[in-house]
Amino acid sequence: MKALAERLEHLGLGTLYPFTPRRYPLLSHWEAKKILAAWQRGKRSVKVSLDLGLSTETVSLTGEAAVLPDGQALSARGLKGVADVDNAVFLVEGQIKKCAIAAERYYKLVPVSPGRPPTLEIDGIRMHRTAEVTPDVDVLLKIRGLGVRRGDRVLDVCTGLGYTAILSLRFGASAVLSIEKDASVLRMAEMKPWSRGLSDERITLVMGDAYGILPHLPDGSFDKVVHDPPRFALAGELYSELFYGHLFRVLRPGGRLFHYVGQPGYRHR
Repeated sequence: MKALAERLEHLGLGTLYPFTPRRYPLLSHWEAKKILAAWQRGKRSVKVSLDLGLSTETVSLTGEAAVLPDGQALSARGLKGVADVDNAVFLVEGQIKKCAIAAERYYKLVPVSPGRPPTLEIDGIRMHRTAEVTPDVDVLLKIRGLGVRRGDRVLDVCTGLGYTAILSLRFGASAVLSIEKDASVLRMAEMKPWSRGLSDERITLVMGDAYGILPHLPDGSFDKVVHDPPRFALAGELYSELFYGHLFRVLRPGGRLFHYVGQPGYRHR
């Protein structure tokens, strides 16, 4: 996969992205409320998750501040500001601020259930189903439906937060080529612990436009393809007959494609 990515880079079609996880303490409104409740009861410490449910750590409580394991101190006022916002994840880096990027569009991480991975919201549109299932279950259903198994080579079109690529490895895939056009999306993934698996050497992460990249991928080079593009209004070219042709061309005979659409049954005229 690396050689293929280097060839794309040589053609000017994409660049190998050096995924670098950022390790900040993260807070959701659930954890902030837990700290405040323990503080109000006069507790001297409380165990909470500072990585969105992957582990727990001890926060020390004094008369003036809640002190994180790395020594950063949070005021009651700052924690209440987190506790009052249920549609954003916050990071602590000298001060408390939202896990968000304001660029051409507005990107932010949104918690959906205690102990479960967050989703990404772009201009108010969530990138995973969250009404019926949590993002991890949403991705699990896709990978199970696709039938990823040991030794598969997987093409992941539109990396997003990386859940699809990471879970493909857990199901036995030997290599994943994941393509993402939006640098801000990858920066958001670097903020969150649930995406750290994107740094696995078996995942080749290319930043580039899938529409331009697919024509240069070899025939039959993948066992499974996951195509999970933004909605049609944002990336209509990824729903084109020409692009579909390349998706099927890069599949080996007998390979399988999973194409997720946000509005099943909707027809574009």
